[in-house]
Amino acid sequence: MTIPAVDDTDPLALETALSQVGEEAESRGRALVAFVKARVWVLSDRDPGPDPETLKAAQLSLVSDGPNQKQAMLAVFSSPERAGRFLADHGGAPHVIPVEGPFAVLAVPAGAGIIINPNQAPSFRIGPEAVDYLKEEMAHARDRYATSPPSPP
Repeated sequence: MTIPAVDDTDPLALETALSQVGEEAESRGRALVAFVKARVWVLSDRDPGPDPETLKAAQLSLVSDGPNQKQAMLAVFSSPERAGRFLADHGGAPHVIPVEGPFAVLAVPAGAGIIINPNQAPSFRIGPEAVDYLKEEMAHARDRYATSPPSPP
C-alpha cells in the first residue's frame, strides 16, 4: 500500500486528512502520517514555559475510548481552539500545550491509545496496539540515527 504524501507545511494538513478518513486503509494511513508530522495540542496540568523538562513531568489529560470507559486514551487536538472547546465543555488539565505529533505518541502511558479531537468531528482513534507499534518504530529510527547520523548538506 502506498500512502500519498501529506503537505506538512500546511497547518491544516491534519484537519484535512482527518476530514477525509473513510473505510479505506489509505485514508487512515494519510491521517496517521499527517498526525505524526503535525504540531498538535494536549491538555497539561502545568505550563512548561521555556523549560521542556517541565513538560516531561506533566500529567496530560486522558479520556475514555467512547463506550469503553476502561480504555484510557490520550486527548490530542488538531488546533488550540479545539482543545479550548473541549476544556470548556468537558474539563481536564487546564493548560493547552503545543507539542509535535511524535512527542504525543511517546507521552502515551503504557496500554493507552490516542484520540485526536475527542467528542468533536472530525476525530481519529489510534488504538493502544498502533501506539505501541509507533513507539517501536520511533525507537528503531532513533537507533538507526545514533549509529549513522545523516551527513550535513
